[in-house]
Amino acid sequence: MARRGKVFNRLGRPRLLRKEISSTETVVGLVLLLTISGMIYWLVEQRDNYDPGERDIDIALLIAQSVEDNLYKTPLKRWRDPSLADVGAAPIALGPFDSSLLEGGWGSVSTPQTFEADTLYEKINGQADQYVKFGFQKLTVIELKHRGTGRFLDVFLYDQGTFEGSLGVYQEQRGGRATEQFEGVHYTPNAIGAIGMSGRVFFHIIADAPDKSVEVMTRRVVMALARLGQQGTPPTGFEILNSGLGVPFQQIGYQPSNVFQYRFAQHFWFGELEGTEDARIFVHTAKSPSDARQLYDKLLAELLEDYDVIESAPTHTFLQHRFLKTYFGLRHEGASVFGVEKYPRAEGVAVALNRLQTTLAGDGPMGRDDLEGEDGYHGDGEEGNR
Repeated sequence: MARRGKVFNRLGRPRLLRKEISSTETVVGLVLLLTISGMIYWLVEQRDNYDPGERDIDIALLIAQSVEDNLYKTPLKRWRDPSLADVGAAPIALGPFDSSLLEGGWGSVSTPQTFEADTLYEKINGQADQYVKFGFQKLTVIELKHRGTGRFLDVFLYDQGTFEGSLGVYQEQRGGRATEQFEGVHYTPNAIGAIGMSGRVFFHIIADAPDKSVEVMTRRVVMALARLGQQGTPPTGFEILNSGLGVPFQQIGYQPSNVFQYRFAQHFWFGELEGTEDARIFVHTAKSPSDARQLYDKLLAELLEDYDVIESAPTHTFLQHRFLKTYFGLRHEGASVFGVEKYPRAEGVAVALNRLQTTLAGDGPMGRDDLEGEDGYHGDGEEGNR
């Protein structure tokens, strides 16, 4: 048993039990001290002087030592309804179309798919709100394939419920591109299909790649839509601008809500004016003359926040924007509220309003030359309150 004094040092200071250190321990200690000192010196000198290229493995060496993947990968194929015969045979259904659509080597890939408002996102997630905003009712998707070229083509038929709903979607997706017309069907072709409208239906034709067979099928779908006779009678607002004032189809637009960025303003028709950068005429038909007057008063109250009054009368007001210096004409007549916005000249604002009033009164169609070619600042034939 060890003695107590050997374990505990009672003197309060280190007690050296060994009287000498071997030369081996001395050498090892010095080597370790030099190694640590060298590492510290290298780290201080190295700092951020680091080039990954000096330590990377050569690319050629990686390629030479890599293992080539020879596993066969099956290409993805479209799902096809197993109840259908081979492509080119008579399909079960083609939505609203008859079997004549499949001439020239086309066949049905699957039975048509349908989507309601609450399931539309499953097909076009991220864009569904645009259709719902314009009164979306139902989407029918028809998938086709050409037997000879192997091209796929999808036909999307969006039932928007109304002519104006279909036109609203079309105008937003068309942008400024030109339109073509075939027996009441308006469309804008492109390299892989087309977009367009036929009455309450907005359609989108899209293929997987450009091809002559795609162009032929696009025209065939347009003609098939025309044969369905779903164009119907355009609404009053459209007729006023198109037939009454001669505004071309591609320059007519419809906005269902948030008109002029006012939440209370809804269901306005717009017609672009040629010869101006942004000027538009607009028409709204209210449920009653009292509703029209109420809307007129609300619009005027909001416009006065940004515009100065140039001329005022019980049924109309001419204004000028304080900063943009463009002109705004607003008028109400019966159940109609109409006017012109962003007009560049004071002359002609009253003329545009008078032309709109004449057309709304049913005094005969007015041409675009009549609308834009006559200047004057006459109001209702009297100067009004300035």
